[in-house]
Amino acid sequence: MKTPFRPNLNRSGELSVLSNRTFLALWSTQAVTQTAQNVVNFSLLALVQSLTGSSAQVALIILSFTLPAVIFSTLAGVLVDRWDKQRVMVISTIVRGAAVGSFIVVDSPSHMPWVYISCFVFATAAQFFAPAEGAIIPRLVGAGHLIAANSLFNLTFMASQFLGFTVVGWLLIRTIGLQNVFIVVCIAYVCAAGVLALLRLPTMKAGPLEGALERRYWRELMEGWRFIVLHRTLLVTIAHLAIANSIYLVLATLGPAYVEIVLKIRVADLGVLIAPAGICTLLGFITMGRFARQDNRNTMIHYGLMGIGFSIMGLALIEPATRSLTDLTGLPVPLTTVTVLAVLISMNFGYWTAFVSVPAQTVLQENSPDEIRGRVLSTFFTVSNAVSFFPILLAGAIADWLGVLETMITIGIFILAIGALSHFSYVRAGRTWEPTPTGRSLAPDH
Repeated sequence: MKTPFRPNLNRSGELSVLSNRTFLALWSTQAVTQTAQNVVNFSLLALVQSLTGSSAQVALIILSFTLPAVIFSTLAGVLVDRWDKQRVMVISTIVRGAAVGSFIVVDSPSHMPWVYISCFVFATAAQFFAPAEGAIIPRLVGAGHLIAANSLFNLTFMASQFLGFTVVGWLLIRTIGLQNVFIVVCIAYVCAAGVLALLRLPTMKAGPLEGALERRYWRELMEGWRFIVLHRTLLVTIAHLAIANSIYLVLATLGPAYVEIVLKIRVADLGVLIAPAGICTLLGFITMGRFARQDNRNTMIHYGLMGIGFSIMGLALIEPATRSLTDLTGLPVPLTTVTVLAVLISMNFGYWTAFVSVPAQTVLQENSPDEIRGRVLSTFFTVSNAVSFFPILLAGAIADWLGVLETMITIGIFILAIGALSHFSYVRAGRTWEPTPTGRSLAPDH
């Protein structure tokens, strides 16, 4: 029989929660599994591009690990409330490890259907881990340490996304090879599941069932949707965020072919282009407080979209520009120069991304009451992932038919136009998206 769990409340801040050995073990497991998850996502892009050479196939693999977030993210939260949280985390980790293990034997384009299925299972299992872990943290650390614990977990989440999808994934593939990466990640998941099974976590009662599960799920989902539709600021901001997130996934679809065509490097070295963008996005998150004010949030989003559009066009125009320069001067442009230009523009893209995501998420939080904020944010994540399906598929198919660079130029022009038109409409409406009873918008931007 387990002894009653008592959180450590002796100190304050991140050092205090890390002195709680159970929390330290859970946090370490989160850091390992989330980094491993992003390593797998990066490795799958390299695997599919190397096996098929098709941007459309890369698009399908991206959809395989984003579709579960649309289907299961909200439902998983409802189900986890009624299940044993520790058991959910252990099973989720085991399932992800088994799915990664199945990639080890993939070495032919004929194996692609199995890759899609395993990737879908992998991403589905991940949807159940986060709400189970999030439900345990308050009981694990106590109310006095909850802010420090959440801060640490959020920082780890961002760092694992950046490190796993860029530096760690890239370095592992270069040093031990693609297939061995899957073996290492599979072992990491097995070890993480063992640690989770041995932890002494607080016991939590299942939440009461308010009517049928289906009715409860749809009622909560519709409440979030209804609130968003009635508040135009939220609706427009979610649209801007969804567009920005879709473009990020579209570039992940086109990135493997881009580095082969323009930079003349292996797909496994995609990190050369992605890592600088990730670093500048993090720098943007850190420095955004110097620029953001309550009266300029929407303006920053619009300029951010325009900056993203210019950056995508710049990446696409490097190859024709250097080719024209070679034709004009008769001197070939060194490949190192081309790579440096691409990296600089990639950094610019990453920085402008922060101009969209940081103020947009702030607008969502500021305009959502406490009692419905979680549903507004979960609705955003659902919409964002759902909206990305069509452009990802379309970009992959068009790139195979029209060309990667031509597709990127088209996307850049589209995003630039969205940012410019949004800003023009916003200024013309009186710098607010919310109409007054007379139909004219006069309120400030907040």
